[in-house]
Amino acid sequence: MADNETVSHGDIYHKLGTMEGKLESIILQLAEKRNEVNSLFSRVREVENKLAWGMGAAAIISIVIPMLITALGPQIHLRELNGIHRPQ
Repeated sequence: MADNETVSHGDIYHKLGTMEGKLESIILQLAEKRNEVNSLFSRVREVENKLAWGMGAAAIISIVIPMLITALGPQIHLRELNGIHRPQ
């Protein structure tokens, strides 16, 4: 500041009002961003849950199918030996 420049109370209040307006704007933007982030986290959580269910289903299928093949394999083999299933 120059020596001959004086600052009045009005100038200070004006600058404080400007700063307060900018701060309010930043607070509103922050609230909007927080809502966006919460929405994204919710969507990611939903995808993770669906993926977990799919992985669980795949694990169960990978256990059940070999058990079925092991259990039904001898029966299928016996049918073929007894002539029930003859290719023509």
